[in-house]
Amino acid sequence: MIDRRSLVMGGVAATLVPSSVRAQRSGKVWRVAFFSIATGPNHLADAFRRGLNELGYIEGSNLSIQYQWTGPGHESQFDEVARQLAESQPDIIVTAGQLPTVAAKNATAQIPIVSIGVVNPVGSGLAASISHPAGNLTGFSLDLTPETNGKMLQLLHEAAPNVIRFGAIWNSAMPGGRIYLDAVERAARSANTTLSAYDVRRAEDIDGVFHSLRGSVEGLIVFPQGLWTYRRHMVDAAREAQLPTIFGFRDTVEMGALMSYGPELDDEVFKSAATYIDKIIKGAKPADLPIQQPAKFELVINVKTASALNISIPPALLSRADEVVE
Repeated sequence: MIDRRSLVMGGVAATLVPSSVRAQRSGKVWRVAFFSIATGPNHLADAFRRGLNELGYIEGSNLSIQYQWTGPGHESQFDEVARQLAESQPDIIVTAGQLPTVAAKNATAQIPIVSIGVVNPVGSGLAASISHPAGNLTGFSLDLTPETNGKMLQLLHEAAPNVIRFGAIWNSAMPGGRIYLDAVERAARSANTTLSAYDVRRAEDIDGVFHSLRGSVEGLIVFPQGLWTYRRHMVDAAREAQLPTIFGFRDTVEMGALMSYGPELDDEVFKSAATYIDKIIKGAKPADLPIQQPAKFELVINVKTASALNISIPPALLSRADEVVE
C-alpha cells in the first residue's frame, strides 16, 4: 500500500496525499490520483487543477489530489506505481502520458481513468471505440497515427530537400512503437532517402545517441510517442549537432527546434480534462464518455533556426505553416 510520506523509488519521486482524508462537514472529499510521466509539478498540472477549481472543486475543501511524478527513465516501475495507486482506492485516476495510462489500465478495471495524451487508444486495446470506450477509461487522445510520423519526415524533407540521410529517434519501450517506425521507413523510401533508427528509452541514452549519429544523418525526426519528457534535452542536442529536426510538439520550436507537426498538448487540454472528472463525480460512466480527439494538427516553423542552419524554407511551405517563429 502507498504510505503517507513522500515516496522515493529508485529516483522516482511521488508526493502523495494521505488516503485517510475524511469527508468534511460540507460533504465528501473526492480523491483524485494524478499519475504523470513528468518529473514534477508543471504548468499542465496547474491547468488541470485550475479547471477543477473553476468547477467548484478545491483542494483542502472537497478535493484531494495525489500527485505521482515518475519522470523519464523509470518505465520498468510504472506497473508497480500504478498497482499501488489502485490499492489506495482513489475515486478517479488521471493519467498524463501513454505509459502511465497503460499501467493504470492494467492495474484496475473498476476505478474510472481519465487519460490525457493517450496515443491510439483503440489500436492499443485501451478502449473499444472512440465514441463508446466501453470500459473504465476515457479521456483525451493525441490521435497520433503511424501516418503522422511519416508526414513529419515528408515535411522536413520539403523544408530541406537536399537532406537525404535521415535519422529517427524513437522509444522502443512504447507499445506499438515499431508500427510508427515502419511508417517513417515507408515515407523515407517514397522520398528516395535513407533512414537510420536510434532508440532512446532513458534520458541517459540521449548524449550517446547524438554522438553516434554525428556524420551519419543530415536531418532528424523525433517521435512524439514516449519522448515528450526528453524534448528539451534533445532540442539542445540537435542544435549543438547542427541538425535540422522536426518534433511532435510545438513548444520545441519555441525552444529552438526547426519544426514541429502535431496536436498541441497544451493547458486547455489539461484544463478540459477537469470537465470529465466533474461528469464522473456526478454519475457518468467512462464507458459512455467519448474519447476527445484534437481538432487539428499544427505545423510550426522557426525561421531563425533555419537561418542558423543555412536552410531556406520554401515559401510554399511557409505559407502552409500555422505559425512561423521569428
